[in-house]
Amino acid sequence: MLEGQAIETAKSNLADEDVESSVGLKRNRCSNVLGPHSPKPVPLAPSRNAGYNSPVAPVSQTIRVKVLFFGRLKELAGRAEDSIESAEATTIEQLFALYTARHPELAKYRSSVVASRNQEFAAWDTPLRASDEVAFLPPVSGG
Repeated sequence: MLEGQAIETAKSNLADEDVESSVGLKRNRCSNVLGPHSPKPVPLAPSRNAGYNSPVAPVSQTIRVKVLFFGRLKELAGRAEDSIESAEATTIEQLFALYTARHPELAKYRSSVVASRNQEFAAWDTPLRASDEVAFLPPVSGG
């Protein structure tokens, strides 16, 4: 009974061309079906899967790196070996800059220092990974 009243109320609010007698309501193909005084559509509630596989900000991983200093650099750093925790993908350049901030005297050697990662010469922009061993080697002279 209530269902019939709802359909009759809807029919009375619509123009004749919008009414289909066998079903109840029909959409007009050319204009807004419900007219200017009809209620606005209500957005659907988010589904329970709305967050599934949504992008998540990456979590910064920290790694431990072994750092070796040789020659004069060892004296300036105050040690031959250090172990430091750093963000993953930190470069050798950034690692050296970190030690330069702690020991400013190291900065004047930057242009002549050679770096190695895991006992192989490495470029300054080489990213570091967990358990890497980085060595900073000053210029060597002599014969």
